[in-house]
Amino acid sequence: MEAVVAAPRSRESRIGAYVAFAAICVIWGTTFAAIRVAIETIPTLLVAGIRFLIAGLLLLGIAGLGRARFPRSAREWRDHAVAGVLMAGVANTLVVYAEHTLSSGLAALLASTIPIWMVAMESALGLSSLTRGKVAGLVLGFAGVALLVAPAIGRVDLSLRFLLAVGAMQLNAVCWNAGTLLSRRHRAGADVRAAAAPVAVADPMAVSTVQMLAGGVAVTLAAFASGERPTLDMVSIRSSVALLYLAVFGSVVAYTAYNYAQTKLSAGKVASYAYVNPAIAVLTGALLLSEPVTLRMIASMAIILAGVALIQIDRTRAG
Repeated sequence: MEAVVAAPRSRESRIGAYVAFAAICVIWGTTFAAIRVAIETIPTLLVAGIRFLIAGLLLLGIAGLGRARFPRSAREWRDHAVAGVLMAGVANTLVVYAEHTLSSGLAALLASTIPIWMVAMESALGLSSLTRGKVAGLVLGFAGVALLVAPAIGRVDLSLRFLLAVGAMQLNAVCWNAGTLLSRRHRAGADVRAAAAPVAVADPMAVSTVQMLAGGVAVTLAAFASGERPTLDMVSIRSSVALLYLAVFGSVVAYTAYNYAQTKLSAGKVASYAYVNPAIAVLTGALLLSEPVTLRMIASMAIILAGVALIQIDRTRAG
């Protein structure tokens, strides 16, 4: 009797996981277009700051209702706050800055190099060795970026702003991965301490709350320090809706879906959203914002994602 009841529940749970995975692909793929709309009237730093302040406060309420365990030590709070400033703060702000010059689809293609930069950073820090598969992935990934950048080389009217935006997207990948590595190192240390003596480790929801609030506060303070102020002139319907979409769906809903999918599907399946996001972003930009889709973009996407695939395959084999 128990087996008969368990099977439907298992199927429902798996269906829910795939629904969550689909939500991740669609929502995170459309956030690039939402950023492009938000910056039509809202300044760069305020877009990033307000987004994560709203998201952090919403997650704080959810975490409180769920009685999530928050960090206990000052070191935990510091590490998670620094990771949040790097990821939600600096990395996201760089994307917003870049989209003043780049189309949302192009920004998404460049953001897909995050796994490639992670391999380079892990190798530089001595955290993993470079294999043939990883080297091939690195070469392909950066070749795809070079193909995107090539038209701007030598064009004075285009090169400076364009290359600065491309550089911002690469720095975005470095900052995102730096925050990820910091969080990963902290989790590894917590696991070791937990094995030696029982300790209460902070819940993922609580950690995300801390990181989003830290990033949101840091960027909002930077916005005020630089002279950016919320005014009625920046409150257009399009930009306001886009900003709320980024905060509620792009941060809170997608993060919750990601966490749920992680508990029901393999890490490899969940990580495959990285292959879908650029295509969704390019399609969304073309349909909603009339952004051009060129053969060069399609070729670059194929090359970059092939590099990411080689790296993922190598990680799976090492496993």
